[in-house]
Amino acid sequence: MLNTIKRNTTTMAIKKAFLGASFILISLIAAIYPLIIVPVFIISVCVMLMDIPLSRLTHFLFYVILVSAILGPYLSIPGLGGLFLFRIALLLHFSFFLFEKKDWSEFSLLKIPLMGFALWILVATLTLIWSGDLSLSMRAIYFQLESFYVIFLCVYYVRSIADIRKMFMWIMPPFILSVGVGCYEMLTGKHLWYSSLKESGYLDYRPTGFLTNTNDFSSYLSIYFPVFIYLVLQKKTMWRTLIALSSAIVLFLLVIATESRTGLLAFLMTVVFMVWKLYSKQIASFIMFVGGCLGGIYFLMMKFFETQEFSYFVGKQTSTDQRLFIYETVLNVAKESHFLGVGIGVIPKFVFEALYGTVNIPTDLQQTMSAHNFWLATLADVGIIGLGCFALFFGWLSFQAIKLFLTEKGMLAGLPLCIIIAFIAISIGSSSIFEMRVVWLGIGLALAIIHLNLKEKEGNL
Repeated sequence: MLNTIKRNTTTMAIKKAFLGASFILISLIAAIYPLIIVPVFIISVCVMLMDIPLSRLTHFLFYVILVSAILGPYLSIPGLGGLFLFRIALLLHFSFFLFEKKDWSEFSLLKIPLMGFALWILVATLTLIWSGDLSLSMRAIYFQLESFYVIFLCVYYVRSIADIRKMFMWIMPPFILSVGVGCYEMLTGKHLWYSSLKESGYLDYRPTGFLTNTNDFSSYLSIYFPVFIYLVLQKKTMWRTLIALSSAIVLFLLVIATESRTGLLAFLMTVVFMVWKLYSKQIASFIMFVGGCLGGIYFLMMKFFETQEFSYFVGKQTSTDQRLFIYETVLNVAKESHFLGVGIGVIPKFVFEALYGTVNIPTDLQQTMSAHNFWLATLADVGIIGLGCFALFFGWLSFQAIKLFLTEKGMLAGLPLCIIIAFIAISIGSSSIFEMRVVWLGIGLALAIIHLNLKEKEGNL
């Protein structure tokens, strides 16, 4: 007995000494190579989680991915904005998921859309053979794979209505927080450090939230506001209705403040669709009439007082002309490649050269410029075959969303179409949809809801 106690005491002493020595060694190395902290952290987490079942661990990581997808680089290691929690959690999930027992039967009803997305990635990979810039193409393929995995996870982990509500409950806190940040920006003109307006050198009252630019933020609000309304109006009490109405007004003002025309159009359309699904035709018509009158009065006041937002909405001729020139350039590039594509992710290089040329360009300037049109950029990048593959995915999703909206009752049945509308708006308004996690997460939510409806009709729910 005494010998056993002595051995245990000796073993504990050795372990403590080893841990102490390891801590000192890592501290010394980290002073010279700070990145050593990353693998040490990952290994430590893996050791702590060894006794947890893989299925439980991956399920938890899925919810970490949901939250971190919205907060993005704001959950990163200081000084390493490109290495944030979302990418770490996604890599960990994929690593653990490889060894987990999987139920592939969950995807039997989604063969067409998932095949379309997978073929889009395959065609993009083939364009590496003739890509004009391999580094840009490899980066674009990474974002394709990242987007596909996020959509895949949304469908895989949503098996019931309770699951979709649980997803919404995880997504809403960072959404509400981002709305709060947007209100702070709109009132103070100050921005968080990853906002593109941070270095403008003057107070800019256009909000960006946790995203980079204003167009992204306005479309992001359009995607997730219907989810917020769905949760709030689970019970239609007076207080819940007042919360929904006041939230709609706040978000309307935020979208106006972004000065994004496509974002405003998407937001108004999603509000109309939500009202149509929430109330009877008579009440919905009355609400939309009153809302239209109030909106018209608000815009008249903006014009009367000559506000900056009104001037921006009606006076963006220079921006419009530049967009048209970019579209013409992209279309010409697509024609010159005989609609085979110039390589995935390469078109921003052609757009930059068309706008700024190739001489006397500062070396520290990022020499790419987005086409501001996802569809045209895809056509020029991967050709008509690649665009057709994505159109198969998006066309199937849109058809099912419209069908669900028209045939089923309840706010949940209207969410996929609201998300589709917001996606279309952001695809022709934003400059960075390719790498926007919040957009593809929204598409994953839409596909998950549609999948639940299909399973219910098949009698599998």
